[in-house]
Amino acid sequence: MAYFIKSCASNLDWPKDDRKEVCFIGRSNVGKSSLINALANEKIAKTSNTPGRTQLANFYDFDDYRLIDLPGYGFAKVNKSKHYELSKIISEYIYVRSNLICVYQVIDISVITDLDIKMFETISKRFANHYVILNKIDKQNKSFFNNNIKKICEKFNATEEKFIPVSSKEKTNINILKKSILAMVK
Repeated sequence: MAYFIKSCASNLDWPKDDRKEVCFIGRSNVGKSSLINALANEKIAKTSNTPGRTQLANFYDFDDYRLIDLPGYGFAKVNKSKHYELSKIISEYIYVRSNLICVYQVIDISVITDLDIKMFETISKRFANHYVILNKIDKQNKSFFNNNIKKICEKFNATEEKFIPVSSKEKTNINILKKSILAMVK
């Protein structure tokens, strides 16, 4: 059974143990919260149509691991001081957290940006265990991923194995994502 643990603004608030963690990172409004709910098979994360609602590191318990939902990079409409705070939360977690074993970058398959590619490059330098969840495939025709995977791989300079196409809405390939996460934490 999965459940929300707490939200944290800094490493002072993080759980203090050696439990394995995976995190979701992505631009605002790519569906990270909906994806967490699909993985949990129930609503444990708050969802919103307004980009940038996640402004803390949100910790969730998933029996075998913890999943952390980081604030969206790209930061919807926030002032400079809030931009700095959100950047600090992301950087601190990604570069300091020793429990972190795998990063899942969530991207809207219909809107791949230069910022997504830069973040992929940054995370790849730090983590070999880094995958891209191409979310919202339900908004494309069924062959979109297969027809465009080579282009997507070229954009990211990565192999096809790094990408997991999903739809949190339709729960398409959620089982594949679950298997990927469990393989990382075992």
